[in-house]
Amino acid sequence: MGFFAGFFSGFALTTSMLYLTVQVHRSTRIDQRDAIREQTQNINWLALSTGAYDRRLIPSDIPRSKEGAATPQMKDKLKHRWNEEVQKLARKAYDSRWDGVRDTAAEGWKSVKRLVKRD
Repeated sequence: MGFFAGFFSGFALTTSMLYLTVQVHRSTRIDQRDAIREQTQNINWLALSTGAYDRRLIPSDIPRSKEGAATPQMKDKLKHRWNEEVQKLARKAYDSRWDGVRDTAAEGWKSVKRLVKRD
């Protein structure tokens, strides 16, 4: 092999390895960019003030995955249902009159004592 053949084959090998290295680095960076973008969108969606307290106000433009399916999964639906139940119980506890509950409980206790003493 002559000088020129060795020089050009070394040059070709070096440039092809450099090209492959740059392409691998570029594809890795693109994958990282897409992952960070998706995570940022998820965090922004969770941090929306409209949907944080009342899930009925969730934006209608729910982000969709690459397959076209809606992002909220069963876990999110169950969380939403749990939050609704807790909200109903809290509202019921807030709106109930505790004096009436106490009086009803006292009357029930007195009637139980009367039944026990009678036997």
